Amino acid sequence: MKNRNHILRIVITVFIGLLIIYKTYQFKYSDFVFDGIIYSVIAIIGLIIWVIILYKDWILFRKSKQANYLINGIIGGIFLITVFGINRIINKNFDKPTLLKVFYDGDYNGTGIDFKTDGTYIFDNFCLGSNYEYGTYEINGNKITLDKYEIDNVIKTNQLEIRPKIIEYVDQTKTENYIYQVNEQGEILRNKIEFRIVIDNRIIKSKNE
Repeated sequence: MKNRNHILRIVITVFIGLLIIYKTYQFKYSDFVFDGIIYSVIAIIGLIIWVIILYKDWILFRKSKQANYLINGIIGGIFLITVFGINRIINKNFDKPTLLKVFYDGDYNGTGIDFKTDGTYIFDNFCLGSNYEYGTYEINGNKITLDKYEIDNVIKTNQLEIRPKIIEYVDQTKTENYIYQVNEQGEILRNKIEFRIVIDNRIIKSKNE
């Protein structure tokens, strides 16, 4: 009976660990309003259960001196290291220096693209949360070539181009840089989303080079 209970505790530890790893990995591709709350609840409950399991196994280990009662501690430790590792990798992608960041404001929803200096980008399409897609790009002057021809039904070409646009505000008129979706001939695609450039570090990068 004791052996069966020990195996059951191992199964519970593995199940909780895999569930938390899966939920952690999901944050790389989506982050919705209640995801953080759900994740915290699962993590707290899982940690409490794991501590209870460790306590029971430790008591049995002290009585029997059998090393198999240390398995849950080892498995749980591996899962914890894995979760922290995945989280670090995800944050590392987001923390890369930005070359260009563009944004489209759709009131209740929006879309942003963060072009990193290492030639990668993070596409963020959000409404009550975010859906992320990742890829690579090449930039030549004001022209940007993406690795995909369509992204999340928002981008409909792999060719983007930076062009000035005159914006009329209540008290002034300004010329701002926007990114447009274009075809291979450089013609702007009609009725497609255009993005306002909110961060532009190209001049800083050029000076450093």
